[in-house]
Amino acid sequence: MATHVNSLIWNMTRKCNFRCEYCYFPHDNSPVTETLPVDRITDFLDATGRTWKVRLTGGEPFIYPGIVDICVALTRNHIVGIDTNLSASSKIREFAERIDPARVQNFYAALHIEERERVKGVEAFIKNARLLMDSGFKVIVNYVVHPTLIGRFPADREFYAAHGVNITPRPFKGEYEGRRYPEAYGEQAKDIFGDHPEQGKKVAFNFQGVPCSAGHTLLRMEPDGTVLRCPGDKTVLGNILDEVALTGGPTPCTKGRCPCRGLDHVILTESQADLVEGVQFGVVGDNRASADAFGRALAGAPAHPCAENNLGVLAWRNGDREGAVRHFQTALEGRPERALYADNLEQAKAGADFDPQICLDINFPCA
Repeated sequence: MATHVNSLIWNMTRKCNFRCEYCYFPHDNSPVTETLPVDRITDFLDATGRTWKVRLTGGEPFIYPGIVDICVALTRNHIVGIDTNLSASSKIREFAERIDPARVQNFYAALHIEERERVKGVEAFIKNARLLMDSGFKVIVNYVVHPTLIGRFPADREFYAAHGVNITPRPFKGEYEGRRYPEAYGEQAKDIFGDHPEQGKKVAFNFQGVPCSAGHTLLRMEPDGTVLRCPGDKTVLGNILDEVALTGGPTPCTKGRCPCRGLDHVILTESQADLVEGVQFGVVGDNRASADAFGRALAGAPAHPCAENNLGVLAWRNGDREGAVRHFQTALEGRPERALYADNLEQAKAGADFDPQICLDINFPCA
């Protein structure tokens, strides 16, 4: 199915029946009581004259009252995608029976292995995933490779593959023991993500100052119906229960860290696109393709500090310590206030045993 550019991310609820240790939402498994009338949502979307992909997320969407009826209404004129832990078996069966797979972009089914084992839900997960796949739905099973799970990931991948469920490793995004991920996977990235280079796209880039059509082609809706420009920019555009005023077109990104779907909506120069590609390949450990992309970025934007830093990271990975120092030095000269560059340079000069950090700053001059 072709990607639909117009995206509404509906954060249906912050409640969830799982309590994953690395989740940024507080665990709350009480009943969902804050609900929205789906007809107000469909009326709004239909009035734009465009087809929208509505991403149902949370929390856990399948604990939301009337979830399957909501999907029936949304898929009359639009497409849905669902982020779910795939634990609500009866709702999953009802969904498979009532919803046309052609109107569903995909299921992002989060495995959350330790929590899955805690609730003794491994068998049910495999059964539900197979049911959806056999019914014609595209199911992408995500395994968040938290730093504490790197060692067990290969065995888990083999186990689920033997049961007909292929696992896609998903980068952990956040801090652990003072290091920011996914940048900090370092040389481990190739072993984890080598067969899934698309996971390099799961990166929270800094697009600050880059034109973006969020607010026009990308929206985020909160549980109470408040519509925001995007998951990062909390500018309020209205409320679905009252009135929503979309922006007229692209405006500069205001945030230093893009948490979701920005690549589908930012307007990049050729050099910026090369820089993005270099980061994507670098995060998953494809150093050669990453270096080629950063080289192209520098050809169009000479001395770009982020590209210089990242070439230093690649040089360090390849054992070229002198080359790494040169690149880190050039990056720091371009942005003397950037602590990341200073730290990489200091440790490289000292010959430390470390994984230098990739830079995610896309704009130039850097925001």
